[in-house]
Amino acid sequence: MKMIDLNCPKCGAPIEPDMEKGRCECKYCGHQMLIEKEDTLEEIAAKAQSKSYGYHKGKLQAEAEAGIVREGATVQKKAVSVLLIIVIVLIIIGVVTAMVSHLAKPKVNPFDYIEVSFRGTDGEGELVMKMVGKDEVDPNRIEYDVAKDSHLSQGDTISILATSSEYRLTEKSKTYVVEGLDEYLTDLADISAECLDLIDKKATAVQELNLENTKRLGIFVDMKPVKLFLLTDGERSNELYVIHEVNFATEEGNKTYYVSSGFEGVVIRKGAQISMGMEYGMYYGDIFTRVDSMVYITAYESVEQVRTELLTSQEQYMELKERDF
Repeated sequence: MKMIDLNCPKCGAPIEPDMEKGRCECKYCGHQMLIEKEDTLEEIAAKAQSKSYGYHKGKLQAEAEAGIVREGATVQKKAVSVLLIIVIVLIIIGVVTAMVSHLAKPKVNPFDYIEVSFRGTDGEGELVMKMVGKDEVDPNRIEYDVAKDSHLSQGDTISILATSSEYRLTEKSKTYVVEGLDEYLTDLADISAECLDLIDKKATAVQELNLENTKRLGIFVDMKPVKLFLLTDGERSNELYVIHEVNFATEEGNKTYYVSSGFEGVVIRKGAQISMGMEYGMYYGDIFTRVDSMVYITAYESVEQVRTELLTSQEQYMELKERDF
């Protein structure tokens, strides 16, 4: 304990300390002084111990809290790891199960069980798919998907996709080339001898009404095809004209005229049986020609007259082609 001088520093009078109040007061001049206490060794040790305890207590508490956080994170990390392992195991089990199930399915080529063909006319063709069932495979359990199955043209490529939940498919897709469609007539050189014969018969049938009276009166002698004219745009529009030379025996002598039979939309069908489809036919002529006193027919006087009329009436986008019969 540090003591303050017992004499008043102002007047020099003696003073008495008041230890309880921690001060001294001069009774003569009233001067006052404080008494400063110093900690004892025991007090210093006690304070140091208290301070040290608080520090260590806080540190320990902080470390304990940090340990709890670390332990929680470790537990959480372990839980996530365990969960991840479980998920991976389940995925592996699922994959293996799916593989085993897939490998257990019968192995087939789906395109061995369908027949693909094409029908119709070039540009308007359609795909025809026929199922070919076998004892060991049910083609109805295979799904076939076609992106385009109509409005097909010669030479188009068509892809067919196959899927199945019942079979293990060795081939998933296959491409087919469109072929065998009927074709619109665009070139007279393509007409075969069989088609020429058919054209002659169809044109003769068209002229039956036109020549009916001449046959009834017995002046009709014969009729033969001599010329073919074709108006075409090179694609799907065409007009075919068949020119027949007709001979008559009249009171005025033998007479020869040329009758024209016209057909639109002529299609050549190729295959084992060659045939020709024609939308309709009719006979043409500029005038009613008097063959005999009471007989008239629609006819031309020459083949050149027919050619001139066709060249005059044809559309700009169409080309006139001709061929001797």
